Amino acid sequence: MKKFLLSLLTLLFLPGITHAVEFDVSTIRPVVNAQDIVRTDRNIIFDASSSFVLDFEEDANYNWDLGDGSLLSGEEIVHTYDEPGSYTVILTIEQGKQTESISKEIFVYDKLVLLLTDATEWQENISKIKNEVAQEGTYLMVIDSYDATTAFMSEESLYNQLSDNLNTLNNVDGIAIWTTRGSGINALTRLIQEESEVSEDESVQKSLSNKTLLIITSENINTLGRIIQGSFNIIQPKQMVVTSEYELRKYIAAETDEGFIVDLQESLSEHKVINAETGKVSFFNSFSYLVSFMISKGIPSNTIVLLLMLPIIVTLIAILKQVIGITTFGVYIPSIITLSFLALGLEFGILILFIIIVTGAIVRKILNRFHLLHIPRVAIVLTFSTLIILLTLALGTYLGIGSIATIAVFPMLIMTTLAEKFVTALGGKGFSTAFLLMLETTLVSLICYFVVEWQYLQNLVLGHPEIILLLLVFNYILGRWTGLRVMEYVRFREVMKHSEE
Repeated sequence: MKKFLLSLLTLLFLPGITHAVEFDVSTIRPVVNAQDIVRTDRNIIFDASSSFVLDFEEDANYNWDLGDGSLLSGEEIVHTYDEPGSYTVILTIEQGKQTESISKEIFVYDKLVLLLTDATEWQENISKIKNEVAQEGTYLMVIDSYDATTAFMSEESLYNQLSDNLNTLNNVDGIAIWTTRGSGINALTRLIQEESEVSEDESVQKSLSNKTLLIITSENINTLGRIIQGSFNIIQPKQMVVTSEYELRKYIAAETDEGFIVDLQESLSEHKVINAETGKVSFFNSFSYLVSFMISKGIPSNTIVLLLMLPIIVTLIAILKQVIGITTFGVYIPSIITLSFLALGLEFGILILFIIIVTGAIVRKILNRFHLLHIPRVAIVLTFSTLIILLTLALGTYLGIGSIATIAVFPMLIMTTLAEKFVTALGGKGFSTAFLLMLETTLVSLICYFVVEWQYLQNLVLGHPEIILLLLVFNYILGRWTGLRVMEYVRFREVMKHSEE
């Protein structure tokens, strides 16, 4: 039996191993190591030392055609391009009777602009702008998070890519941020905050101190200007300009920052300039200044948004329960589900919720035959829910979508506590009643999610956090209301009809 298994494993894996190590040592293979982009009048190193050459006594000859008419020789060379444009560099290696070539595209630029974006619907337009400005000698480097489903995932993706491109970030001529949920400015702010170990002369903050950052939005420009004041205080650029997406091309083409702002003013384009003067505190913006202060001290704006959304969520739940008459697992549970949807994304959040409900029902059914006490039974259900979610994350990692676990693990763990409520309802009210209660709770959570996910509302509350104080007055008035709920009018319509007769 052992011999059979060994033979089977050999047949399965040996061909793949043999193919992986197969390498033709009789043919030379040129390899070019060099930057993909370089500024005009700056040195660029072309290195062919990673190329595979034959083990002959005869030396290999390395010949370079650098695409601008220059021809050089050597295993490693240094060159400077005088004019911007795209160049095809060809390396030809000659050794004995063999000759092999390889090409590499190099873009030489006069101006380098970095664009952070998650605007998926504008992806084609961005590519078109990139191609247009390339003809003018400008390289538009796009760092995107098009595949991110939540602001938290988008921020994490952009932050990681910025961390991998610190050298480029220190040499940009301008930065444009075009993200729909504030993830771009948050990622850059977070990068600046975590630069404490870098010397001041080499820091990104130092390199951005004399630059104008462009913030692109389709939302209310004045409101967004209030929101990003805290980020300005951290990044400390020369200034930030908030305007619409139609001004990106103008920003890239502008010769100076002052010329860009003058152009905005002359064309009557809606915009707002953020600088140190706009951050002064007054009586009318004291609450907003508090939010900006928290952001400047390292609290992510996405976290503040969730905190500011919570009063709106519980107020909506109060209306749905007190006025409409929908039954839920209290106020806390649908609030937690809504916040989890915001952090995880709707599809993934519903998946986790479904896993919790199904796992709770199945495990409780199995445990019925063991006649266990309630609390240990709930502990077992929670353990199984956690294990199933862990397996789901492992599957997501295998499929390449596991990055969500690094930023949203706590919402998932909090959602596992729903199993306790569901199992308790199963034991006290039966499956049909518990399922209906869970369904109504999920419905309320979805309603709250679609309301608070509204980008305009998020910007409004983040820019004017004093609105939250009005909810206290509204809930006080709601607490004094003693009328019948809408659902009670439906349930008792026959009784009310007879009472009128």
